[in-house]
Amino acid sequence: MADTIRLEVTASAAALPVVRLVLGGVAARVDLSLEEIEDLYVAVEELLSAAEGAGEGPRHELAIELGDDGVTVNAGPFRTSALRSRLTSAEPSGKYDLQTVMRGVVQSVEVCAAPDDCYCVVFAKRRGSA
Repeated sequence: MADTIRLEVTASAAALPVVRLVLGGVAARVDLSLEEIEDLYVAVEELLSAAEGAGEGPRHELAIELGDDGVTVNAGPFRTSALRSRLTSAEPSGKYDLQTVMRGVVQSVEVCAAPDDCYCVVFAKRRGSA
């Protein structure tokens, strides 16, 4: 199947309902359960909130790929080292840090190089993995 939907939103909490609407629609197309869709919402919202808090912005881009067994999200490009360290730290900072939350709700989280000394965050939610 492998359809990709590209979404660009402002870097503010006001954009999150639109992101949720799009994610819900595409996740339903690949038969994710309500719990799996909620996990996907949590991952995207926590990442975008952390990006806003780290001074990323003014806009966020999401490439949402629908596969046969789930959804992969490529978010970015991001620039700040603060956000990168929250995702890649060898020792998470606490019970509710970004890395722990992301890894708790999706199957994979990768920080990948992007052009112009930027990086993207790629994560996947698979059907049957709630």
